[in-house]
Amino acid sequence: MFYTLEYGYEWLRVLAVNFASTHRTENPRGFSEVGENKQLLIAIVVTSFFNNINNLFQVHN
Repeated sequence: MFYTLEYGYEWLRVLAVNFASTHRTENPRGFSEVGENKQLLIAIVVTSFFNNINNLFQVHN
């Protein structure tokens, strides 16, 4: 799949917000909660990593 950069980040933002809204639980054992901005950053970094790995193994004709 190919997404433009703007569309890709919008999609990641929606994923991060959706994840944050569906995974709200009490804070067990004093662990700090991860904010939505940090979740978005994590999603961008992980997606970029897997896109780079995918590009390494893609066969170009």
